[in-house]
Amino acid sequence: MLKGVVVILISFLLSSCGVLYQGVQDGVNSISQSQAIRQGRYGELTEGELEWARLAWVYMENNTQLTTGLVNSIDNYPTTNMSGIADYLMALTAAREFKFITSKEHDERLSLVLTFLNDMPLSIGQIPNKVYSTQTGQMVDYGNQPNDIGWSSIDIGRLLIVLAIVKQYNPQFIEYIDKAVLKWNFCELVNEEGELFGASVYQGNVARYKEGRLGVEEYTSYGYLDWQIVPQKAMRIDPYNVATMYGIDFIFDGRDPRIFDVLRPVYSTPYLRLGLEFNWDKISDDSSSDATHTDEVMSAMADSIYRIQEARWEHERIYTARGEHIVSGEPYFVYDTIYALGTPWITLAEDGTSYDELALISTRVAFQMWALWKSDYTDRLMVLVQELYDPERGWYEGRYELNSSYEKSISLQTNAGVLEALLYKTKGKLYQPEKSKEYRDVQFKSRFSHPGHCLVETFR
Repeated sequence: MLKGVVVILISFLLSSCGVLYQGVQDGVNSISQSQAIRQGRYGELTEGELEWARLAWVYMENNTQLTTGLVNSIDNYPTTNMSGIADYLMALTAAREFKFITSKEHDERLSLVLTFLNDMPLSIGQIPNKVYSTQTGQMVDYGNQPNDIGWSSIDIGRLLIVLAIVKQYNPQFIEYIDKAVLKWNFCELVNEEGELFGASVYQGNVARYKEGRLGVEEYTSYGYLDWQIVPQKAMRIDPYNVATMYGIDFIFDGRDPRIFDVLRPVYSTPYLRLGLEFNWDKISDDSSSDATHTDEVMSAMADSIYRIQEARWEHERIYTARGEHIVSGEPYFVYDTIYALGTPWITLAEDGTSYDELALISTRVAFQMWALWKSDYTDRLMVLVQELYDPERGWYEGRYELNSSYEKSISLQTNAGVLEALLYKTKGKLYQPEKSKEYRDVQFKSRFSHPGHCLVETFR
């Protein structure tokens, strides 16, 4: 029955968008066949799991800049971005829940971040910059030099999601979170068709570009939806194509990279975040259990992404937990993909160059798959990654597929990702729709102080 409902829903969704890929019925059947047996991990942390969480918090303690309260995105490198701030806020929430810090320390740390968000300089005076110095709080470029370089709607959407979760755990801070966000000009982030836009700024000239890819756009859209902005086009999964690996169908971004300048990697991160934070539910779902998923499309897609990685172990005896990660040398950042550029299991830099020798069993991805799927395979993954840490620095990025060696780079995303997985184990889905009136609601309804900036009325 459930499989039939999923097939009907996805077919209706795609046909209503004016696109119905030939063969999608077969693809959806395969993608959704294990929906009824999904089971994550729930309950209090064991002593060993609590120690895993403590190791991750070591990174936050080492990399907190006292002048700003911000945390470095990479160990000992003093910059961050909006997604990095989101990671830290998630880690901070977990640290209080696990009693690594007192209520007073949590209050001080959160207050410093919210002060930064309220006072930070903005790109073109309107939107958070792509990068900030964690030491000075000023806008910088990727080389940590003072500069306005533009914005990322994807990173901002991620931050909006986590800020909504922070509100849930800290309702006394809602006013200060809303005041910060109300300063941003959403007209620059979401256009009238509901597409997400980033921008590059060079010598004062702004070049805007459509941002995101399948999976990432759908996840990011939840942050804008929380602010009553509906990025309709970003939420649609078309255009897409269907591919098959190990007899398992999955959907990937159908835009031609030669025309649209989009890399289109298929990797785990957006689907894992949708599971941890939303339980693959619709954003308005405040009543269903963690055993059901009211966004059947994203749930089915996530399930296929997990099952393909599990199947690679079953068929080829290759451990696989693929996401994006940093590396200690060039190209410094790669996507470990399940599928990209028509090729399975390719590792890509941002420019599309392949670096297959840099593929990792990602520590973060292994932890998050372990939390979301209780299986023999995820148990095996945890045995493989559970020693990948420095007790004085935190969790490493992962273990190389090629030869088992460690990638000893240490990042905020990995260590916050470990904490988020363990927080999910104790709490279930982390986002809950807000039912009470918030500061922003008062501003939206005020004829004298309405913030404008394409908020609420423009995208309804």
